[in-house]
Amino acid sequence: MRKNVFMFFLLLSFFSYGQKKVTVSGYVEDKKTGEKLLGVSVYSSTKAGNTTNEYGYYSLSLEEGKHTLYVTFIGYKTIEQEIVVKSNTIIDFKLEENSLILEEVVVNKPKGENKVRNVEMSVNTLKASTIKKLPAILGEPDVIKSIQLLPGVSSTNEASSGFNVRGGNADQNLILLDDATIYNASHLFGFFSVFNSDAIKDVKLYKGGIPSSFGGRLSSVLDVRQKEGNKKKFNGEAGIGLILSRVLVEGPIKKDSLGNGRGSYMFAGRRSYVDAFTFLDDEFKDNVLFFYDLNLKANYDLDKKNKLFLSGYFGRDRFELPKFLGTSWGNIVGTLRWTNSINENLFFQSSFIFSNYDYSLDNLRSGSEFQWNSNITNFNFKPKLTWYASSKATIKGGIDFTSYKFNPGEISSLNGSSIIAQKFQNNSALENGLYIDAEFDLTEKLNIQTGFRFSNFMRMGNENIRLYATGSPLTYDPIYGVYEENEVIGEKNYGSGSIIKQFNALEPRFSLRYLLSDQNSFKASYNRMYQYIHLVTNTTSPTPLDVWTPSGPYIRPQFADQVAVGYFSKIKEDKFDFSVEAYYKKLSNVTDFKDGADLLFREDVETQIIQGEGRAYGIEFLLNKNKGNLTGWLSYTISRSENRINGINNGEFYANNADQLHRLNLVGLLKTNTRWDFGGVFTFSTGRPVTYPTGRYEQNGLVVADYSNRNANRLPVYHRLDISATLNPKKDSNRTGKWIFSIANLYNRQNAASIFFREVSEVNGVETATGNTEATRLSFFGIVPSVTYEFKF
Repeated sequence: MRKNVFMFFLLLSFFSYGQKKVTVSGYVEDKKTGEKLLGVSVYSSTKAGNTTNEYGYYSLSLEEGKHTLYVTFIGYKTIEQEIVVKSNTIIDFKLEENSLILEEVVVNKPKGENKVRNVEMSVNTLKASTIKKLPAILGEPDVIKSIQLLPGVSSTNEASSGFNVRGGNADQNLILLDDATIYNASHLFGFFSVFNSDAIKDVKLYKGGIPSSFGGRLSSVLDVRQKEGNKKKFNGEAGIGLILSRVLVEGPIKKDSLGNGRGSYMFAGRRSYVDAFTFLDDEFKDNVLFFYDLNLKANYDLDKKNKLFLSGYFGRDRFELPKFLGTSWGNIVGTLRWTNSINENLFFQSSFIFSNYDYSLDNLRSGSEFQWNSNITNFNFKPKLTWYASSKATIKGGIDFTSYKFNPGEISSLNGSSIIAQKFQNNSALENGLYIDAEFDLTEKLNIQTGFRFSNFMRMGNENIRLYATGSPLTYDPIYGVYEENEVIGEKNYGSGSIIKQFNALEPRFSLRYLLSDQNSFKASYNRMYQYIHLVTNTTSPTPLDVWTPSGPYIRPQFADQVAVGYFSKIKEDKFDFSVEAYYKKLSNVTDFKDGADLLFREDVETQIIQGEGRAYGIEFLLNKNKGNLTGWLSYTISRSENRINGINNGEFYANNADQLHRLNLVGLLKTNTRWDFGGVFTFSTGRPVTYPTGRYEQNGLVVADYSNRNANRLPVYHRLDISATLNPKKDSNRTGKWIFSIANLYNRQNAASIFFREVSEVNGVETATGNTEATRLSFFGIVPSVTYEFKF
């Protein structure tokens, strides 16, 4: 360890050595709105360069003398400025949008330059403007549905807002909104996500080579950033669709004499109104089905170095079938952040974060009415320091403290029913992380990014832990290949503040890029990730009723090691770019449910889930067309994802729920010289794994199904074509409104979300007990046309 530390500082001193250096630093913002721009390339004629961070800040180390600085960002005019520097200098840049540039699709360009030179791999970036141009179900642009069009990303069905990355489960994705964790990203049971595209500025998906500043999940990080608001003037925009409407307003805070705000604000809201049309059918007239959400962000410049940011989100869904069932769920998150550019080379940020996800289930059947409530709450404190050590070295480090409180469930009676109130024990935990990342340009051709994360997780009291006769909740019987529950012989009380179980782990990260030429590069990465909290579910995608539970005496943390290599190329001066990546991921302590598991309303979840190993591997291809009237991308993934757990499939590897051998996406956006813009998305994939019954038998007068091995069957292949057309206002018109027409599932493909089996009870329209079984396909929707009107004010 001492040798590694010595080599680290030796490298750092090497990169800092040379003739006298000075630093040029500052912020880059949009000239029209004053909003800070992230991922902007700022470089000199000597090829020393950097990119702006998430707050629009850059820092360059240059030799004394004359330089030409270039500031470039897709969709904006390039700034070329000559400077003479003799000492540390602050220069802010204001970029102007280039109305002549038609390219709007930017995929896999996380640092604003090109993915050939960038050390990051397995990373995709989507701009909000691109997301809003894609054809959308029911006319609502959606972040989650958009990233499902990228290589290595899949979903279990077309109505799911859950997503799977490189064969991982949906709960293995860390979903962040301005650094706050989102535990359930779905509205309307997955038809929409919680992300309002009007309020979103930037979406970044890490599939591998994940920086050490992120931890707590195995498969990916989805980092979503909200708009900061317009610092120049008040404005707004709104959209009216068939089933929901949305509105956004933004403007400056405390304008100066030049009309620039010291800060800005952004407020956005959405509300669906599916329930407004239930009166059209007597069968559904009393049903309730709607969601709403609110986004807020504000920032204020205390002075030139210190800035404050406040962001928040509140969303709620409600669904009710009268006298039968009702449910409600929602997220509340908030982030307070302070940034300080200490000097030209040091940038500090500190965040205080609150996140809460809760749900309730109402049983409304007469005589047994009850309500079930559950939630998970966490508080985070995340200070982080970035040191721009030299033109060839950038160091980032920080700490991450997270406090969890899990409420697994609480039952209370409704309408005076005889249901006895019951409350499960709360679970508490602390998760801490210490990390450092360093990026070095070793030579003109070779760049490396290396780091590590030390994570610590403590399951905390106040809690009673069940004690089992054999020391564990389950015993595996190798003869019959099943698990048997062990007898509970007592409980052990852990008082408040005591540690029930503690885990420590070191998570190394490493990436490199080697330039084969100015147009081609080779990259490789490795990362180890630990996950200490688990989603207890036996469904294929997250539902509002799923329960999160912490690692502890009987449930071990999951961890994964992933290696990836890739080739990246730009073609015809960046008109096209191409990449191919291969990856292999080994997972340990992956969780699944045992055969016959009953997970609903149980406190002893450790008796229902089992752990084993997993593996995922594949190859991803991505071809982008970045310029011209026609832009878009073609992605193709061939992959496998499998688990091996004693008690399932005779202890052999079996396909997990995310396994899809083939997945292809073709996205095209056409900008014409007239008022019309067009978009199209075609998706094709192998059907997901399912378990079918292979027969049935009668036992004690009951018909019992006999099932095949876990996930031994497949749904039919999935494919769908969506199209859209946008009618823009005339250029010489004062109108700002535009009409968006879209058709999802153009050729009315009845894609199977699931297939279930039932007894044939009708022959030629007559109810008959036939004793025969038939397979029935469940499809969520066929062809779905929609129209939306959007306008600015």
